[in-house]
Amino acid sequence: MRLYRLLILLSFIFCLKIASAQLNTENLLSKGRNAIYFDDYTEAIIKFNEIIRVKPYLPEPYLFRALAKYYLEDFEGAEIDYTKAISINPNYTLAYLYRGVANNHLSRYRQALKDFDMAEDLNPSNPDIFANRGITLAALKRFNEAETNYTKALNLKKDMIGAYLNRAVVREQLEDIDGAIADCNKAVQLNNFSADAFGHRAYLKYKNKQFKESVEDYERALKINPKDSRLIMGRGISNYATKNLKGALADYDKVIELDPNNAYGYYNRALLKSEVGDFNSAIDDFNMVLDMNPDNMLIYFNRGLVKADIGDNLGAIADYTTAIKIYPDFAKAYLARSSAKRDINDLDGSIEDRNQGLIIIDKYKRMKNEGSMAAFVDTTENFQRLIDLNSREKIIEEIIKGRVQDKFVAIQLEKDFHISHLSIDSLRAGRMQYYDQELMNYNQKHNYSPAFTFSNKHYPSSKNLVDQQIKNAELEIKLGNSEAYFFKGSYELSNKKYNNAIASFNACIEKNRKFAFAYFNRANAIVDMTDYIQSIGVNIDTNLSLNDDTKNKNHEIIVDYSSAIMDFNKALELNSDFIFAYFNRGNTYAKSKQFDKAISDYTRAIELDSRLKEAYFNRGLVYLYNNDKTSAYGDLSKAGELGLLDAYNVIKRYCNKEK
Repeated sequence: MRLYRLLILLSFIFCLKIASAQLNTENLLSKGRNAIYFDDYTEAIIKFNEIIRVKPYLPEPYLFRALAKYYLEDFEGAEIDYTKAISINPNYTLAYLYRGVANNHLSRYRQALKDFDMAEDLNPSNPDIFANRGITLAALKRFNEAETNYTKALNLKKDMIGAYLNRAVVREQLEDIDGAIADCNKAVQLNNFSADAFGHRAYLKYKNKQFKESVEDYERALKINPKDSRLIMGRGISNYATKNLKGALADYDKVIELDPNNAYGYYNRALLKSEVGDFNSAIDDFNMVLDMNPDNMLIYFNRGLVKADIGDNLGAIADYTTAIKIYPDFAKAYLARSSAKRDINDLDGSIEDRNQGLIIIDKYKRMKNEGSMAAFVDTTENFQRLIDLNSREKIIEEIIKGRVQDKFVAIQLEKDFHISHLSIDSLRAGRMQYYDQELMNYNQKHNYSPAFTFSNKHYPSSKNLVDQQIKNAELEIKLGNSEAYFFKGSYELSNKKYNNAIASFNACIEKNRKFAFAYFNRANAIVDMTDYIQSIGVNIDTNLSLNDDTKNKNHEIIVDYSSAIMDFNKALELNSDFIFAYFNRGNTYAKSKQFDKAISDYTRAIELDSRLKEAYFNRGLVYLYNNDKTSAYGDLSKAGELGLLDAYNVIKRYCNKEK
């Protein structure tokens, strides 16, 4: 069931004031609100962070930071900030309202309803409270109550397009199609340029078997939003219903052109191609869908039907068999395999499959099964029907599971920190990723010639710079300066000359066995060299993979980083507060699949520097890898809040529960 997001209205953004705030605070708040208004949510978070740092007792910055996180789909982080705003001001109506919305996105529906109730107690005339409570009630399938709340919202504010569209959704669930269409008509009257209004009315007309009118509404919607794949898919479905197969095929082609990873587009096109006799091309499309949804029984079943149509009975049998392995009570697959076996004269196998299919059908009839899987037993069920993205029917939800965009994402640990070159210009301007007092003392001791910083960006220095610094270091070595080996090794490491770097660090450590920085960078050189060797000619990823592929997880190769870990241990023995040694060792443990140790090291790094966003991010990834989404969500939210923007992408793809 697809509800239309009502929240969040921005009209209030420019209305709130902080009466007790000084001018600079009000100025920052204004800049943050403007950033939200212009969709620059990460910049908004930075502004609100500045206010919170100096005036943590103000509720407004927490509310607005939560709002920015909400738009970044960091609903957990938003909920935490709304709660903080409420703890400061227990009568903050908007904080309760918006926390309810965040809880709704987190599928915490009971808590969301409590928040909406609190907001209503504080301000019973706010239509947004009723409209958003309607969304939560609909998610709980309490459709009559949802309809009542949408009606209350519309009585308070008669131009809420979203409330009309969402009431149309619940009225459809209550089988009041005429009432649902009437709501869409009202939405269209309020805004003749609403693609959502025309698109939803088009879907309802399709469901009402008004296929021609449905196509016309999809055409109107697409004039407003011509690249909306959901609308194009819907038009394809309606074109098919009007027997306009050419138009339907063109629509599926367009969906795939706009989104090459759209499983629905390939699936529908495969079914249509199989219907018009383009069997080989249909099989190609089914193959694409299976790459994205390898555990979907219906795709194997339908591909099997197409293979049978072209006489590939053995291929068809293999597909039916896979479908049965995924769902052993798939009666229609047994019957289809029985037919294919008969065609290759395997009569005993054919009879056995047919009998098994009939046994399953009889069993389910006696059970009077009415669950979502009963259709896979019903021989009258048409599994070759097209998928409508707007459909509310349960059987459609079962066909393609999961958001396909997740299947092609490689999320990686934040890289190790190295001690690397710091230019004098960057030093003077204070442009450092992190400030470390001990390293600055070291730089000062050597008169900033050269100067170093901790960084995990690993930007390549110019060849001239590296060559000159190595030459300078070699001159210093000849003059008896043993620490110049460290200079030389650090520049060799930045130039990916791993063996040379390790040799230089070896010489440095031989001269000074209490030099923590030398052990640290030697460990980094060993890790980088190990990863490089593993990457040559072998498809091995030493990083973490978040793909839901248990086969790959079971066969991952564990790389030996023991030598590097020994060096990190030594660096930490010499300096127990060496933040970046904990972080890098945590990365090494994570890549060695020693997850408890990795989490422990990231945690220690965070204890030493609560603003080390990379540690939150990587600990979050390790939690995700171990399917602890609750812990992962909190860490990734914090990483995003601190400015690591990739965290929001991970939250959206892997943490948020699907609706």
